[in-house]
Amino acid sequence: MAGSPFQGVHGMVVDGQGHLLASNLLGQTVHSIDLKSGAVSTLVGPPFGGADDVTLGPDGSVYWTGYFSGQLMRRTPDGKTHVIAKDLPGLNSLAFRRDGRFYVTQLGRGDALWEVDPEGKKAPRKVLAPVGFLNGFEFGKDDRLYGPILLKGQIVRMDVDAGKMEPVAEGFAMPTAVNFDARKEHLYVVDAARGELVRVRLPKGTKEVVAKLPTGLDNLAVGPDDQVYVSNMVDNDIRVVNPADGSVKLLVEARLSVPSGLAVAQEDTDEQLYVADVYAFRRVGGRDGKIHQTTRVLSTRLNFPMNVSLSAKHVVLSTAYLGGHSSVQVLDRASGELLRTIPSPNGAQGVLELADGTLIVAEAATGKLVRIDNAEPAKTTVLAEGLAGPVGLAADTEAKEPGVYVTEVRAGRVIRVRLSDGSKSTVASDLQAPEGIARHPDGGLIVAEVGRKQLVRIDPATGRGSVIASGLPIGLPESEGLPPGYIPTGVAVGRSGTIYLSSDIESAIYRFVPAQ
Repeated sequence: MAGSPFQGVHGMVVDGQGHLLASNLLGQTVHSIDLKSGAVSTLVGPPFGGADDVTLGPDGSVYWTGYFSGQLMRRTPDGKTHVIAKDLPGLNSLAFRRDGRFYVTQLGRGDALWEVDPEGKKAPRKVLAPVGFLNGFEFGKDDRLYGPILLKGQIVRMDVDAGKMEPVAEGFAMPTAVNFDARKEHLYVVDAARGELVRVRLPKGTKEVVAKLPTGLDNLAVGPDDQVYVSNMVDNDIRVVNPADGSVKLLVEARLSVPSGLAVAQEDTDEQLYVADVYAFRRVGGRDGKIHQTTRVLSTRLNFPMNVSLSAKHVVLSTAYLGGHSSVQVLDRASGELLRTIPSPNGAQGVLELADGTLIVAEAATGKLVRIDNAEPAKTTVLAEGLAGPVGLAADTEAKEPGVYVTEVRAGRVIRVRLSDGSKSTVASDLQAPEGIARHPDGGLIVAEVGRKQLVRIDPATGRGSVIASGLPIGLPESEGLPPGYIPTGVAVGRSGTIYLSSDIESAIYRFVPAQ
C-alpha cells in the first residue's frame, strides 16, 4: 500500500505566498504544501518538527507546538530553529493576537492557556487553568480569543487579560478547531466526531453546516480567498472546501495514516491483514492492498491502536500513548464490536491473548511483561521484569513449555519468556532496535531490526539470523512522551510465507513474497 508524506496531519496555516504549512506530530515534521499542485515538501524534519499545531509570527518566523516534548519551537526567517519554551507537556494550539502577544494551550497532558514571549526571553505566564481542553483557537477583531472547549462541546470567547470566557455557540459533538473567515466576521468550526465544517455567525452564534466530511477532522485554515483547508488525521489528508457552495476537493490524499502493528490469521487463505493504523483500525486485503473495513478514532470508542494481535475469536489492540489514552482493547473478530477497554497507564506495546482469555502485555516503559486476567475489574500481575524496552510479542504456546518471544528494543535481543514461571532465556542478541516479530509457518522468527533498517529471519533453536531485506524505510526517531519503540514497526506472516511489514517513515505497507 503506497505511502504518504504525513503520519497524520494536524494544525495548518496559509503563508500568503501560495503555500500551506502543516504540522505532523508523529512524523515529527513541519511541511510546506503548494496550494496549486498539492506537492509536499519538508520545512522542518525529525526530531525537532514534532508539531501538533503551527502558525506564523509577525516577522515571518514559523512557530509550532511539541505535544510530546512539551517544547514550543520557533524557526526564524534565517532558517535557525530555537526552543522558546519547555516543560509544558501536551502543548497543542497556538495563535498571535493583533498586537503581537502570543498564546498557547496545553491539552490532554495539561489543561491551561499560557501567554508566551515570542522571543523566548521571558518565562511563560499562565492565563487560565483549568480551561476545559481548549483546542485550535484564533483571535478576533475584538482581540478576544475564540476557540472550542472539548469537554463542553462549545465555542467560547475569552478576555485573555481578565481570564474570563463566555460561550458563543454550543451543541457540538467534538469541536476541535476554529478559524475566522477572511473578513474575520464569522467562525468556521470543525466537528471531529460528526465530520462537519460548520459556520458560526456572530454575534448571535447561529450555526450552519457548510460541508459534510469524513469523521476524524483535526484542524483547519482559511485562505485570503475564503477557501477552507481541513485536515483529517484518520484519512491523513487535506481537503479544500469552497464555503460558497460547499464543494470539496482533495489537496493531499493518502490511504493509511500511521501503519504500525500488523496481524494475519494463519487459517486465512486470503491473508486478510489487520492494521493498527494509530488513528484507525483497518482490515486490508493482503493480496490486493484494498481497504475492506475502517474503524475510526474520535467518532467511535477506538483508542489510537499501535499494536494488534489475533486470537480465535478476538482482535486485541493496544496503544502506547502514556497517560489517559494508553489502553488495551478487545474486539469481537467477526463483528468488530468493542468488548473490553482496559487502562494501561504504563504504555502498552505488544499484546497477546491466550486461550483462556488472559492478556500478555509488554510494558516498554517499565520493562515488564504483565498478565491481565479475564475478569472485571481486570487484575494485573507481573510475569517478568527487568526487560530493556519490550516491544514485540510472538506466541509460542504450542510448545511443551508454552512461552512467548519478546523483542527488547533497548537491549537488541530476542528473548523467550516461559509462561509458567516467567523465566527468561536469550534467543538472539547483537541486534539493533528489534521491534515487530512474527512466527513463520516453518517455525522461524521474522523480526524488524529497525536500527539496521532490515528484516531478518532468526532460527529460534540456534539464534542464527539471516537478512531477508535491507535498506528499508523504517525507524522514525523516538520522541519524548512515548515509551521505547515509539511507533512500532509491525511484522506479520501469512500461511503462504508472505511477509508483511509496516513503514512508519512512508506510512506504507510492504509485502515480501517467497520466491517460487
